[in-house]
Amino acid sequence: MSFTVHARRVRDERLSPARRGAALSSAVVLYRPFGFTWTHAYLSLFGDTRRDPRAMVTALQVLERSRTARTAEWAEFSRRRTTEKHEAHRRTPSAADRAWAAAPRWPGPDLHHAHRVMVLRWSCLPTPTAAELRREGPAELERAVMTQVDAYLATDRPNPGAAAVLGGLLPRLREAAARARDERTGNRAAARAGRLRMMAELVHWDRGPGPGPGPAEHAPGPARP
Repeated sequence: MSFTVHARRVRDERLSPARRGAALSSAVVLYRPFGFTWTHAYLSLFGDTRRDPRAMVTALQVLERSRTARTAEWAEFSRRRTTEKHEAHRRTPSAADRAWAAAPRWPGPDLHHAHRVMVLRWSCLPTPTAAELRREGPAELERAVMTQVDAYLATDRPNPGAAAVLGGLLPRLREAAARARDERTGNRAAARAGRLRMMAELVHWDRGPGPGPGPAEHAPGPARP
């Protein structure tokens, strides 16, 4: 079923809260800017999206605003690409375009709030000890990321400087996260690598709707929970 059908069911007061909550989850399956798990986590900030119908409707409205903005972005991107193909004979999207298209972003008026809240949430999770960092992963890379994350969280607005630095680190972070998953280095190491990568992505992409300059010639994989 379509996103619109699931949205209609979330708003249907004749349905039980359980069915309306299930419809919201189905809508998130179809549109999940941060991946399924973390999109749900962000929407849960607006109330009990499993039991409270009012919270479900509020969360749905937030999700719909982002989806509408994303649709408009894609329409503009499509128009630009058509022009590039006809006038500049550019058949292949640029690296910046590919990175933007695949990035975990929350388009629309709630972009900064969504990115900042999720970065703050991840930054507050337990951090490993120095010995664990030496044993399990790149301590220097983690320190570099957290320095920029702290700078980003120090003010309630986008931080272009931190975004630029983290953009430069993203290829290494994506590689580290992929390696941790592939090598099955343990849930703790894999989760930490994924968390670092997502924090860097969200700080880097906390900006306007267009692709803009991206990190090197590396496009990210799709957003993961």
